[in-house]
Amino acid sequence: MEKQVSIHTDSQQLSGVLHIPDCNKDEKRPAIVICHGFISSKVGQHRLFVTLARNLCLAGYAVLRFDFSGCGESSGEYQDITTTQQIEEAVKVIDSLEKHPEIDLTNITLLGHSLGGAIATSVAASDRRIQQLILLSPVANPFDDIVKIVGQERYQKCLEESSVNFEGFELGRTLFLSLAELRPLAEIHKFHKNVLLIHGSEDVETPLDNAYQYQKRLEQRAEGHSDLKIIKDADHCYCSAIWKKELSELILHWLKDHAAL
Repeated sequence: MEKQVSIHTDSQQLSGVLHIPDCNKDEKRPAIVICHGFISSKVGQHRLFVTLARNLCLAGYAVLRFDFSGCGESSGEYQDITTTQQIEEAVKVIDSLEKHPEIDLTNITLLGHSLGGAIATSVAASDRRIQQLILLSPVANPFDDIVKIVGQERYQKCLEESSVNFEGFELGRTLFLSLAELRPLAEIHKFHKNVLLIHGSEDVETPLDNAYQYQKRLEQRAEGHSDLKIIKDADHCYCSAIWKKELSELILHWLKDHAAL
C-alpha cells in the first residue's frame, strides 16, 4: 500500500509517500527513510526512489520517501534551503513515524543519496533511533563537491547577487554558507552502528573517492561494521534498470545480514 502523507515542521509542510507492506494488523515492520539529494525529490532521477521504495516494500520494509522543503511537492522555495534546515526536517520526518502503529520504531534505517547522504550522516550521528545507515553515492565534502557541480563562476555570482539559477533551480547564498558548515566525515565516527556504502564506479558528479573517504573514517571506529559495495559502470543516479536492480539487491542482502526482519 502507498499513501500520501504530510509532515509538518515549524514553518513548512513536507510531502511524502509511505509504502506499507501487507501484514497482519498487529505485526510491526522495520522502516527505511529516504533522504534525496541536491536539486532532487522523493521521486528521484529516472524514478530511482520510487523503484527502490517499491522493491524494499515488497521485501517487507515500510519505506517513507519525502521532499525536503523547496523540493518536489513540499512547501517553500529552493533558494531558501539550508543544510541545517534539511537536517531538522529529516528529524521531523523520523518523528512522524510514531503516528503509524504498523512501524517498528526500534528498527529504523536512514538512507541518503548524494547530498542526502551527508544529511543522513549528520542525523544518524546524533539520533539514537537510527539503527542502520545506508549511503548511496554520498558527498564527502559538501561545499567543495556542490561548488564543483555548480561551477565556480555560478558560485561567485551567487555570492554577489544572493542567488543564481542552476538547471532551473534558484540557489541561494545561504545554501553555500550552510554547506561550508556541513562536515559528514567529521560526524560519521559518532554513529556506532552498521553502515552500508554503495557507489557507482563511473560516478562523475560524486566520484568514487568520496566513498573511500567515508570508508576510511568508518574503519577507524571502535564499534560498528561497515561495507562498501561498488556497482560497476553505474553513474550517480543509477540510471539503468540493471543498476537499479543491483542496487535493490545489494541493500536487501545487506539488511538481511545485519537487520533481521
